[in-house]
Amino acid sequence: MIKICTDSCCDLTKKQIEENAIRIIPLIVTLGDEEYFDGQTIKTEEIYEYVKKNKQLPKTAARSTEDFKEFFSELLADGSEVIYTGIGSELSSTFENAKRAKNELECDRLYVVDSKSLSSGIGLLVLYACQLKDEGFSAAEIANKLEIQTQHNQASFVVDKLDYLHKGGRCSAMARFGANLLKIKPRLEVVNGKIENTGKYMGQFKVILKKYVDDMLERSENIRRNICFVTHTKTDTETVQSIIDYVKSKNIFDDVVDSDAGATITCHCGENTLGILYLLEG
Repeated sequence: MIKICTDSCCDLTKKQIEENAIRIIPLIVTLGDEEYFDGQTIKTEEIYEYVKKNKQLPKTAARSTEDFKEFFSELLADGSEVIYTGIGSELSSTFENAKRAKNELECDRLYVVDSKSLSSGIGLLVLYACQLKDEGFSAAEIANKLEIQTQHNQASFVVDKLDYLHKGGRCSAMARFGANLLKIKPRLEVVNGKIENTGKYMGQFKVILKKYVDDMLERSENIRRNICFVTHTKTDTETVQSIIDYVKSKNIFDDVVDSDAGATITCHCGENTLGILYLLEG
């Protein structure tokens, strides 16, 4: 048997996780002195309430090497082969801890792949792995194909306000003030495994999103047509649906999935963050 696993930053839907029997190790979110497991013991609404009340961000943390050893050992116990891909190595120490756990377990039935991505960008790779498993590929073949696909993964978001990025030390007070005053919305994109600001839009959040969608789809070639995620933090339902409908109207994708971002993305971006994520042909 081949088991596919990931971490809670994958932002897959509950239905996708259950239908594909995907195993997930939750990352850690700390609010003050209290630790929670992302996707299990904390709701994103609690994060917004905490930030509003305390004027500071929660902290996110990777799972330890020992945590991964326990997680992997349970999956390997019945003789299964296990493939793991989670939040990228340039974005978190999670991958290094998972890799270290693999090395210490010395098990040739365990494969650890650096997604070089985050959020539903990870989820896309996980679903791709599940597809390959269903098609009869071996664990080694799946891991190899995943390594290649990580180079062809389109993950980006538009952020409405820079308040959370400022609190997290990712932009200066002046940049935050100027951007919010001029209604500048940065486009954050995963490039070579790192988050980069690759563009900006001016105007109201719900208005500029269609321009963002146009920009991302028009510049992308060889798009894999099977699925696209519209992944977002707390955002007006009407706005989200309008973007889902707009992406569908392009007649590019077989399936356009509405995905709520989990605690990890919420902690760093705040409300009104929305992105479209999809794979390209390798």
